Formats: sequence, structure tokens, C-alpha cells
Amino acid sequence: MSTTSTKPKKPVSLARIGMSSFVGTAMEWYDFFIYSTAAALVFNEVFFPEAEKVVGTMFAFMTFAAGYLARPLGAILLGHFGDRIGRKSVLILTLTTMGTATFLMGLMPTSAQIGVWAPILLVTLRILQGLAVGGEWGGAVLIATENAPEGKKTFYGSFAQMGSPAGLLFATAFFTILSDVTAPEVLVDWAWRIPFLFAGILVPIGLVIRLSVDDAPEFTEAARRQEKSSVPLLELLTHHWRGLVIGTGAFLGVFAIYYLLTTFVLTYATQTLGMTSAAVLPANIISAVAEAVGIVLGAWLAKKISARLVAVWSAVALTVWSFPAFALMGTAVPMNLYIAVAVAMIFVGTSYGVLAGEVAELFSPTARYTGIGLNYHLSGALGGGLAPLAATAILAASGTTTGVVWLCVGVGVIMTVCCLLLPKSNTAKIEPAADPITAG
Repeated sequence: MSTTSTKPKKPVSLARIGMSSFVGTAMEWYDFFIYSTAAALVFNEVFFPEAEKVVGTMFAFMTFAAGYLARPLGAILLGHFGDRIGRKSVLILTLTTMGTATFLMGLMPTSAQIGVWAPILLVTLRILQGLAVGGEWGGAVLIATENAPEGKKTFYGSFAQMGSPAGLLFATAFFTILSDVTAPEVLVDWAWRIPFLFAGILVPIGLVIRLSVDDAPEFTEAARRQEKSSVPLLELLTHHWRGLVIGTGAFLGVFAIYYLLTTFVLTYATQTLGMTSAAVLPANIISAVAEAVGIVLGAWLAKKISARLVAVWSAVALTVWSFPAFALMGTAVPMNLYIAVAVAMIFVGTSYGVLAGEVAELFSPTARYTGIGLNYHLSGALGGGLAPLAATAILAASGTTTGVVWLCVGVGVIMTVCCLLLPKSNTAKIEPAADPITAG
């Protein structure tokens, strides 16, 4: 008689799933943020030494933008496999790719050593980072929200969102310590490499965590019944185009204002206002803490009123705060800079924390990974990748931040309108038409 056990595998606890979502995204965002910090502070001298300072910084931000422009492609490519073969497998791939690319950046030769090949290699690795992050966020959100009980999807979706401020906090703290203990020329010469090389230690830790969780029953049951779309992108464009527009617009202001206040501000404060990097870098630490507080506050408020209303009022607040924020920063007083950034990042956090769960509800499970990934990363490419570059160009051309303020207002208005169009109920969905493209 066979003694093979048919006992079902014990389900992983929601606490472990939430922690896996948080830790994995924190590690990936750490990798992404150390690049943005290095691009603002040292890459103009390391990889574009022959250019004027402002021009070199713009070139550095172009390499920064390359990662953002690759993220929608990563969302399509890796989202396709996430919807086809499962969330867990893709999340393991994204973590490995991101960590490897970041580690190799720490070993990069400079332009003084290999000439033009240095920025070419840098952009190549940056694109790999972008592809990896493009597939990371959607899977991390879905691992949490698809396993969450009804009524708690917004709360569990916020675990993935907490990875962003945690990654920013860790990355900025690393660079702040390096700036304090090394001379500026040492930071430019070799010390900037240390945070990148540290990614080699983080990858094995992240893999252990990722391997401990499995795909949600909602997805595995659909896979068992062969209810998967053979081309998730085509399903999205055919049946979910409205969700793509709404979700992308809802995230647009979050990304644009976030990166203007964590990346562009580093350049503006040090190169235009004459503040030291030691005085400015704490603003990013304050940003991370304020955003984390905002995410928790947003998730709590969503239970009291609704996630949609939290997103709407956060968008309005970000739009209005653009004017006093840049006025405070323009004083070149560190405390005023910290206040301007902290208030803005609380509003960023309240919207960012609730949007993951809300936007996921715009799509069916068979195209959800691709859908929310495209929403997130299209808005990231437009708002995050291009906003610091556009702001730097505006500042160089006009010598003032007036145009930058109106840039913030413009994306804030778009964000507000799209948040108003989100489903009024946490469980409301834009239902697709019958999908004619299914796996046979």
C-alpha cells in the first residue's frame, strides 16, 4: 500500500508574505536610489569630466532617465511571464538581475580609464536595472494583495510601497556617512563605489526571503483552469485601456514630485543655492521617514473614509504645496529645505500607500501583473525619469524655479483628475469583455 502523503502544503502566513513584499522591494529600491544619489552628486565628474558642471549633471540625469525609460519595457516583458508562469519566478529573476547590475556598477572603470565606453557601459547596466524594477513592483504588490483577505488589500498592498522609503533611507544614509567620513575628492575617486558593491551582499538575503513564499491561490487556481491570457499586453490594450490611462495618470504626480524633491533638489541646492552636500543629504533621510509616515497614515485613513478619497485629497495637497515648497527651498536655509520636503513627502506617502491596491483593482487577474506594472512604470518614466532632467533644463535656461513649480502643478492636476476616476469602492473593478485570447 502506498504511503505517499497527500497532505496539502501549509500556507504561508500573511505576515511572512507582507514581509517578503516589503524586504524585496526595499532591496531593489536601495539599488535604484543609490544610482540616483550618485548621479546627482558624483557621476558628472566620474563619467563626464570634460563637460561643464551643469551639462555634466544633465548627462548624468540622462543615464538616470535611461533606467526609467526601460521600466515600462520591463513591465511588459516580465509582466507577461508573471501573468503566464507566476509571480514568484519572476520576482526571483528581478532581484537577481537588479543586484548583479548594481554590483557591476561598483566595479565600473571611469571615463579617464576607458573613455566613451564608460558611460556606454553605465547606461547598459542602468537599463538592466530599469528592466528589473519594471518587473519587480507589480509582482511584489500582487504577492501581497492577491493573498490578502477582502477589505484588507489596500493595507497589504502598502507593504510593497514601504519598500520605497526604506530603500531611499538606506541609500541616503549610506551616502551621507560616506560624505561625512571621506573628503570630496575621495568620494569622487573611489568611495562612491562602496554602496554599489554592497548590493552583492543583499542579493542572497533577498533570494532566501523570496523563495519562502508562493503565488496566491487566486492566480494558481486560474493557472490550473488554464484561464491565462496568452498575450496579456493585447488583453490590456483591448479591454483595459481605460485602466491603463487612469492608473498611469494617478501615479504620475507621485513620481514627478517625489523625484523633483529627492533627486533634482540635490543638484539645485548644491549647485545653484551653494549649500553643501552634507547639509542637503539629510533632506533625503527626512523624505524617507516622512513618506513612510504618509504611507501608514494613508492606509489608516483608507479604512476610515476610502482609499480613493485619500488619493484625491493627497493629489490636491501636492498641487497646492508646490508653491510654498519651492519658496522655502529658495531661502537656502537647511531647516526650510527639510520642512518643504517633509510636508510634500507626507502627501506623496498617503497617495502612494493606497494607489497600489486601488490600481490593481482596475485589471483582471489574467492581465493584472502586466497592467499595474505598466501603470506604475509608464508614470515613472514620464514623471520620475524625465522630471529631474526637465527641471534641470528649466533651471539652466531661466535661472529660477518658477517653471519647475508650474511643472509640479501640471502633473498634480493630472493626478487629481485620474484619482477622481478611480473606482469608488475598494472592491469595484472595470470588468473586461470576454477574453478571446486564452491559452489552449
